[in-house]
Amino acid sequence: MARRAAGRFIGWFRPLRGAGQASLQLQLYAAIRAGVLDGRLPPGERLPSSRALGEDLGLSRNTVLGAYDRLVAEGYLAARAASGVYVAEDVPADLGRASPGQAGPASFSQRGRRLIAAAPELAGHELQAARPFMVGLPALDEFPLATWRRLTNRRLRRSDLALFGSGDAQGLPALRQALAGYLTEARGLNCLADQILVVSGAQQALDLVGRVLLDPGDRVVVEDPGYAGAREALAAVGARIEALPVDAQGLDPEDIARLPTPPMLVAVTPSHQFPLGGTMPLARRLGLLALARDTGCLIVEDDYDCEYRYGTPPLPALQGLDGGERVIYVGTFSKVLFPGLRLGYLVLPPHLVAGFVRAKATADGHAPSLPQAVLADFIAEGHLAQHVRRMRKLYRERQQALLAALQRHCGRWLQNGALRVGPAEAGLHLVAEFTDGRDDRALAAAAAAQGLMVAPLSRYGQRRQLSGLLLGYAAFTPAQIEQAVQTLARLLK
Repeated sequence: MARRAAGRFIGWFRPLRGAGQASLQLQLYAAIRAGVLDGRLPPGERLPSSRALGEDLGLSRNTVLGAYDRLVAEGYLAARAASGVYVAEDVPADLGRASPGQAGPASFSQRGRRLIAAAPELAGHELQAARPFMVGLPALDEFPLATWRRLTNRRLRRSDLALFGSGDAQGLPALRQALAGYLTEARGLNCLADQILVVSGAQQALDLVGRVLLDPGDRVVVEDPGYAGAREALAAVGARIEALPVDAQGLDPEDIARLPTPPMLVAVTPSHQFPLGGTMPLARRLGLLALARDTGCLIVEDDYDCEYRYGTPPLPALQGLDGGERVIYVGTFSKVLFPGLRLGYLVLPPHLVAGFVRAKATADGHAPSLPQAVLADFIAEGHLAQHVRRMRKLYRERQQALLAALQRHCGRWLQNGALRVGPAEAGLHLVAEFTDGRDDRALAAAAAAQGLMVAPLSRYGQRRQLSGLLLGYAAFTPAQIEQAVQTLARLLK
């Protein structure tokens, strides 16, 4: 019996040896488990002894015993004293085989289907090396890593075990306090620490906005072209998206007022419109706030790279002009520090705080406590303000290097109007817009084949048909920028 049973194993199991292979014990375990699940080893079947099976398969007895012990512990096999090892009687004979009468595979919910359809650009991205002209990437090699390491080690030396347990869903109080002071001074916000919710990046902030404030069918105004992450997060909850065109001054509140019904929410990037780069002037900001007060809608202000403005100081944030009643302010440290930190924040009207904190707790409990503590020290001790000042100077120089290289190598298209570049007052990227009908997606694909990473402008439009390329410059030296523009110019020909 044992030899016949062992022979059955030889027919469908061959141990694999060599580098990179799973252990022999794990291979045998998986083979027997598969045989039980697909019915080749039916309930009640007696398995060969560990010695017999090991001899026939060329395995040690301990290898077989280890596989048997695991399968017994998991309930696939049953060991009977003085009798042997058997397939468990309570394993259904058709466990691993679907029958025609069974229900099909589980399907996504309506929200799941909307999310998948709405967010193709937010699919998982593999870790990639920096390549010109990646958008939104800061100069990671200029980050004060020694300071960050010192602050981290100091926190660890304190042996504050509270940082290793469950944290506050709203965010570490020390970080919220430091943020409130920084935002009040640097951006003119009107906020207290109790109005701040620490989140896992700006994208989670936008997702929470949609899930907490919107019902399916609610009208939401977004910029066209605009940030795909905001549009997709809000569309995923079933909101009705109204994409309104922007001009050199951003979104016009009069266009919103002409809608047949007022929106529930307006999502804007007033300090540095993404992707075109314009700045909303004070008159439009006040008009947008007046519209929000008159209609009862809320404004989501995404201030994604507000720290980097060149030549002139930034205009006050909408939230500061409003007094904190109609504006939800979204901020992130991905651009100012590094994307891998995955920390951002919401500054909320007081009456919304409790609901958002509950939603954050439901989503993922809380943001990691140790990075929050280090960031709180980084801000409170002035390192953030110092880093921003240094990067503002560096990014301005790199922006000028990009403009000069474009003039040298793409001057012909700039002069005849086929290529327009700008504005250049702020941010970490420039827009090179084509006016001659070029296929920007095809050009972006050709650039990728040459080692460049450029984002086609058409990716960010809804109703508007724009063509161009987004050129991120912050992470690249003047020499890298020069070489990349030369490559781009060859492709333009």
